[in-house]
Amino acid sequence: MNIWLRNNFGKIFIFPLVFACLSCAPQQNELLTRGLESYENEQYITAISFFNEAIETDPGNAELYFYRARAKMKVDSCDEAIKDYSKAITLDNKKADYFINRGLAKITCQHYYEAIYDFDYAAVLDSADAQIYFNRAYARESIEDYPGAIEDYTVALSLDSTNYKFYINRGLLYSFLGDAQKAINDFTLAISNNKKDELAFKNRGNEYSNQGNLQKAINDYTSAIDLEPENSELYYLRAEAKIGLNEFLSAAVDYTYIISLDSTDATAYYNRGICYASLNIKVSACDDFHKAGDLGLFEAYQVIKDFCEEKEKPKK
Repeated sequence: MNIWLRNNFGKIFIFPLVFACLSCAPQQNELLTRGLESYENEQYITAISFFNEAIETDPGNAELYFYRARAKMKVDSCDEAIKDYSKAITLDNKKADYFINRGLAKITCQHYYEAIYDFDYAAVLDSADAQIYFNRAYARESIEDYPGAIEDYTVALSLDSTNYKFYINRGLLYSFLGDAQKAINDFTLAISNNKKDELAFKNRGNEYSNQGNLQKAINDYTSAIDLEPENSELYYLRAEAKIGLNEFLSAAVDYTYIISLDSTDATAYYNRGICYASLNIKVSACDDFHKAGDLGLFEAYQVIKDFCEEKEKPKK
């Protein structure tokens, strides 16, 4: 399932105190600017250093803690980031973005109940932001509050019906809950909003496959492969659907392509061997079983023993 951190390069607050403007503001602005530039250049440790200096110059500026928290998230310090977001909120509790980002940091740290609280508060501050409900839905899903998650995904879609990612997440949850038709509907809506999203085709293909509608599944896997032609998982899924329709030769072609992507994939050799065996192409099948065994798939040796080795002829 995919969550996105919000970029918020808002304007810099200039405090009205004359002595602060004369002595601190120019230096603070320069440090902030250099920190933001370092962040944009993915130099996160350097960015944190600049934000540290800026905070020493102006410890009452909420935005400085906010920006430092974002940089800390990039270096996998979610607990430290939460502290900075909390400091920013203490200084200014009217910014929905502060609560949103602290909620995302808490999700990263797996503090899901606390994250929900932050998204609740953010929704009070900005009830029209679809991303808030989407994030809260993810947190609710993580604590197995599935009805609450469905409700939040639905609210997010009511605010932004063109966001294909919202449909994908709700569709995945419907799939998990066993409601295949609603899942298919959501994946279809995701595709209608973005025909270049491989996940929507793959997930809808999975639903069709589970329903036994293998030809539709193959069509969706093919669409996904067109978008990501080097994704071996998609070839595996399509090959399995083809085998379900007894299209062994076509499935063998898919396994051959997987092998071209990774010549050490023992499972691809083994499965292609099964396809060849089903087509009575014994020599090729046994070659693949031997290759799979050599690569560590030891169950292939039993197949070799049963299928490939000549049985001893009974004595007269």
